[in-house]
Amino acid sequence: MEITGVDTLVVVPFDARPAVTAFVRSMRRLWPSALIGIEDGKEPMTIDLGDAAGYPARGELMFARDAAMDEHWEEHGYHPMPDGSGPVTLIYEIHHGLVVEVDVAGEGRLDDGPLSGWTGVELALPEATALTLVTHAAPAEDAFCAAILALLREALGYQRASD
Repeated sequence: MEITGVDTLVVVPFDARPAVTAFVRSMRRLWPSALIGIEDGKEPMTIDLGDAAGYPARGELMFARDAAMDEHWEEHGYHPMPDGSGPVTLIYEIHHGLVVEVDVAGEGRLDDGPLSGWTGVELALPEATALTLVTHAAPAEDAFCAAILALLREALGYQRASD
């Protein structure tokens, strides 16, 4: 199987496990018969998906609408099904003392903002969660993927200014 899927990275300055739990609830509302798997990067796990306290510090949540989508995923990776939907993975990892270097090139909505033109900025976060949403296309290019990203943003409690 060829590697497929598009990553959308979101970093938030807090432990996002409660938001991950909210995202799971949103996916269950979207897909009541969803097949949901979780791994800690090493092996499959069994946890109460409704209790954020049970989530490991790093996890990979895989969502398939039903058995047909799960089978499609095994054969075709993240390629969408005929109805335009496809499997979704959310990978998250909690970090402590995270320091990242940020360059703001003036692209997008930042060109007029307070960070415009800043380069070599260190962003220091005492606690942060890096989340990677994997879908079959970039959310800016596909309505289904945009809707899934919107569910994640809602669970995290934010909305981009451009939305």
